[in-house]
Amino acid sequence: MQFENSKFPGNNMKSLFKYRDIDKDFWYEELEEWVPKRIYDCHVHLINNDIIDKKSIHKDIYPNEPLSKIREWHRNVFPNRDVNSLIIGKPLIGTDINAHNEFIYQEINGETKTRAHRLTTPKDSLKDIENDIKNKGFQGLKVYRYFSSTGDPNECSIEDYLPHEQLELANELGIWITLHMAKQDGCGDKRNLSDLEEFTTKRYPNIKWILAHVARSFTYRPIEKGIDTLKNLPNIWYDLSAVTDIRPFITLFKNEDHKRIFYGTDGIESVSFHGAYNAYGHAHQQLETDKVSSLTFLHTSNRPILCLYEQLISIKHASIICEINKDQLEDIFWKNAVTEFSVDW
Repeated sequence: MQFENSKFPGNNMKSLFKYRDIDKDFWYEELEEWVPKRIYDCHVHLINNDIIDKKSIHKDIYPNEPLSKIREWHRNVFPNRDVNSLIIGKPLIGTDINAHNEFIYQEINGETKTRAHRLTTPKDSLKDIENDIKNKGFQGLKVYRYFSSTGDPNECSIEDYLPHEQLELANELGIWITLHMAKQDGCGDKRNLSDLEEFTTKRYPNIKWILAHVARSFTYRPIEKGIDTLKNLPNIWYDLSAVTDIRPFITLFKNEDHKRIFYGTDGIESVSFHGAYNAYGHAHQQLETDKVSSLTFLHTSNRPILCLYEQLISIKHASIICEINKDQLEDIFWKNAVTEFSVDW
């Protein structure tokens, strides 16, 4: 089945979400009995193309995604589940940042079980940030390497896209920050680790950090290099979003307190293609199987599944290997989030 976007200003695009019979079959064969009945999705994005500059390379690469659309695909990829969400700002180049955060606020206003992190760049004023936290219900910030003051989104340090004056405000307010680390080794990079150690134990002890994508470990290497430091730092949590390699999950589950782990999807990306974020040595790359003509699968009638389900099956097998019990799984999928975010659910 394929879903068209609901009525939404400026949107006449088809949804990227294509749910196929192979996906449905895979869910009921592999996941239905394993995934908890409640899910708190701690990494999901809303998108409004009307507030992205028409010259931006990110204009219209995704369809508009209001909260109603998120809930629609949640219902389909997680059948028979109750799902709530942490909405985090979507870092697309050319986005009007204040308009994007106002869009999120208008979408979630009155939603008692939904939480949100404000899209934040180094250029944002402290006044605007504080106002959104205090008056518009944002519980934290979403920062991203695209907005690095150095102009280098790949090898920038945390302070290049999250300056110290913003860190000082976040510390005063005692809020959350969802962090997608840069540099080749992500959480395994020595500078990233030393910065997080300084921030959590010395300079900014009141900030609560969510390290997105298993602390940006799309291969085994970053979390393997970083876990011995990270597991001993205070105020560190992880989300499991987007990662499809089983090895980072095994390293995390074997070494970390499961109470510091949140489930997340990284929707809409994770439901927008069939394939995975494949690891190749220390490198990784999104592989969208529909676009690779050489992948003919002549040896089988099975076909690729949604990236989201690749993530879930890797988490499932990692949890079995690491002997994560049912109660711990419930914590990871929803109880940790509702406890830490003070959600009445």
